[in-house]
Amino acid sequence: FVDAERLVVVWETDRDTGTSREPASFPDYVDFRNRNTRLDRLASFIAGDMNLTPDGEDPARLARLSVSADLFSLLGVPLLVGRGFTGEEDRPGSPDIVIISEAMWATLYQRDPAVVGATIRLNSRPHTIVGVAPGSAAFGIPQVLAAAAYSRGFVSRDPRAQVDVWIPLRGDATVMRRENHPLIMLGRLADGVSVAAAQDDLAAIAADLERTFPSNDARGVMVEPLREVVVGPVQPALLALLAAVASLLLIACVNVANLLLARANVRGREIAVRSAVGAAPRRLAQQFLVEGTVLTLTAAILGVSLASAGLQLLLTFAPPQIPRLTDVGIDRRVLLVTLFLTGSVTAVFGLLPLIHARRVDLQAALRCDAATGGGGERHQGRRRAALVAAEVTLAVALVIAAGLLLRSVSALRQVDPGFDATGVVKAQFQLPPARYPVDMRLYPSAPAIQRFNETLLARISALPGVERAGLAGNQPLDVGFTNSFVIVGREAEAAAWPEISVRRVTPEYFDTLKVQLIAGRRFDSRDGANAPPVALINQAAVARFFTDRDPVGYEIAFFGVNRHIVGVVGNEKFHGIANEAPIAVYTPLAQTPSIDGAEALLVRASGDVRSAIRQVVRDIDPALALFGVELLDETLADSIAEQHFLMQLLGVFAMIALALAGIGVHGVLSYTLAQKTGEISVRVALGATRRDVMRLVLDQIAKVTIVGIMAGTALGLTLAQGLRGSLYGITPVDPLTLGGVVVVLCCVIAASSVLTVRRATRIHPVTALRGE
Repeated sequence: FVDAERLVVVWETDRDTGTSREPASFPDYVDFRNRNTRLDRLASFIAGDMNLTPDGEDPARLARLSVSADLFSLLGVPLLVGRGFTGEEDRPGSPDIVIISEAMWATLYQRDPAVVGATIRLNSRPHTIVGVAPGSAAFGIPQVLAAAAYSRGFVSRDPRAQVDVWIPLRGDATVMRRENHPLIMLGRLADGVSVAAAQDDLAAIAADLERTFPSNDARGVMVEPLREVVVGPVQPALLALLAAVASLLLIACVNVANLLLARANVRGREIAVRSAVGAAPRRLAQQFLVEGTVLTLTAAILGVSLASAGLQLLLTFAPPQIPRLTDVGIDRRVLLVTLFLTGSVTAVFGLLPLIHARRVDLQAALRCDAATGGGGERHQGRRRAALVAAEVTLAVALVIAAGLLLRSVSALRQVDPGFDATGVVKAQFQLPPARYPVDMRLYPSAPAIQRFNETLLARISALPGVERAGLAGNQPLDVGFTNSFVIVGREAEAAAWPEISVRRVTPEYFDTLKVQLIAGRRFDSRDGANAPPVALINQAAVARFFTDRDPVGYEIAFFGVNRHIVGVVGNEKFHGIANEAPIAVYTPLAQTPSIDGAEALLVRASGDVRSAIRQVVRDIDPALALFGVELLDETLADSIAEQHFLMQLLGVFAMIALALAGIGVHGVLSYTLAQKTGEISVRVALGATRRDVMRLVLDQIAKVTIVGIMAGTALGLTLAQGLRGSLYGITPVDPLTLGGVVVVLCCVIAASSVLTVRRATRIHPVTALRGE
């Protein structure tokens, strides 16, 4: 975006709940837009979905953004074709127009510039296309929506979804009341204005609104840079991954350094001969650099090829929280960084033999047997030990980070979400208002929606293998929305109460998901649109508002209606299984139908009924698009995708690090054994036992291992601090994980040492001394 550092997200806050990233009401947005003095522009949007109903083809689901007219100019994003919205088009009653995404333009219209003026049917209504937005226009929108406390729109059904269509917001203060908060606000700071200055300006306006309107009680405002909202949540994890990659590179370099040091020692006599016959240091440097270049360039080519082949697989498992995943690739900048690192490794480690050669005593080297390498080993032992200690340190740090994430993901999988997802299929849809109207004068009566719901449940329940089927306004892991409320007779207390999550369900919902009934009764056929309004609350609401009394029989008021509480149900973690269950109220879907027609079908069955569900919906309404059709277990797994992805990556890095560390230890021990063969032979000849030989060989490695474990633990705990936001149920200082890492590393080093130690204890002194 143009001057992206000036873009900010303007959130509302709620002091009662402690929530800092709440959407705004339309009247609040208008007040902030008209009264502020520190923003060049303030725009807003609401995310949702629309049905694409092409003639003669199956319907499809589109991610929709309803935007104020100045959003594109605020972002500084020029349209590829056509124009943006005008102020006149952003008013109630204006013609149906739409801006489509670049992806839709390419897929449906083959990038034809004549698309402007064409008609597309959305929610069974014709919309005129007035422009095409580039892919960059939607960058950051999914991350902003995911950061919101509610009103997350299409990211709740598909975190990977990108905006397909933009339509005018057409806000109407008489319909979008001040107590409802669906809008996300984006602003552009005026030139030279800081975030803090904008915060002070908008906070003063929010304080005035709080004094003026009771619905704004305890509401404030928070201005946050867009970059922080989009990148901030994943930055610690990405930095941790970068540290892991750097650690692997260092471990590999340490192994190469040890190898080259050993080779330099072995080649001591060769270097001495070359130097004695006149080889200048420059010629020796050329030789060593050529040898190192061949090694590192071969590895770099293989590595880039592997990265290119594996990148798509990596992106398949990447969590949607990472912004700009579609732009991730191996480009020229990545290759330049790779070449720079390759050249640096070549220069540094390729010249190690030369550095060693300059310290060699030529006469001593020429006198030494070629097999033993020409002396200098005494000066190299400590250097190789230090390198191995560094290798063990880095390996321990990576294994600690991977172990913490493994324990965290394991803990998340053990969390009870409050419902049983096993064998449940989820399918979402949105009934177009054009064909399923809701007359607010007759609300909650919505005959068209009710007929569809009853027909759908009856036909789905009749399918073979179906045990239960229910409907809800939001699927169980969709945060949905919240609303202010009071308990009748306790109105004075309500001023300090947070908003309550509202869940609208059919009576079959609770049996379908096996949500526990704690007290009272569930909804049933008596709770229709014309029946007395009723509600259920969850245990979290009971703990907060009814600690010393039975809630059944009380009345709870919201949406302007008093509802009798008829029962209490268990807590569902629809804000995510890593979060505490929120306070919630349930209402019958028949008494609170979705104004926008959005619903979720939940079916418990003994087999895979997804195809059958699609066919039933097609038979009832061929123009209705289903989306998010998947097992609820998959939805549950997606909710911890970020932690799982990090665990997988760091787990792979940790295994590679352990393997490299084991190879390094084995190499050092093998070389040490080769150098000490004569000494061991003499000791054995003089009566040394196998235990004495083992102690001689392992003494140095044991010291190196202890040093590496101690330093690696300290480094690992530092790395774990960057993963704190991805941990659940454990702290970065987890004794079980730390103890397990020590055991694993000791086992790897023991396995790496066993062959060398066995070979050392089997040395025959006569044979070895004859070889000497």
